[in-house]
Amino acid sequence: MTVFSFIIVIYLMNLIIGLLGDEIKKNNDDALYYVQKAEIIAEIELFYLLPHQRRWRTWFPEIIVSVEKARKHIREAINNGEWKMNDWPEMKQKILKLLSMDDTIVNQAV
Repeated sequence: MTVFSFIIVIYLMNLIIGLLGDEIKKNNDDALYYVQKAEIIAEIELFYLLPHQRRWRTWFPEIIVSVEKARKHIREAINNGEWKMNDWPEMKQKILKLLSMDDTIVNQAV
């Protein structure tokens, strides 16, 4: 009975690890990574640094995501029909302007 219980516990642990590994692969998204990175940087800036340390650009760059990656992600979202201008139109216009992307790309996809 003891050996059986020990083997079952090991088997169930391996099963759980395998299922968690699959979930991690599904949710391993660059956007999520950058959001978490931005949250951690904001927390460090707010709670752990003195005001003069917060201005160090070598530690805290203005841009976290490369522009090319952002453009690629937005183009994929437009092509997949996930980029809807009706949701948050002002914010999306500002993003397109900052990334120097044409509105024609968005209008062609709509």
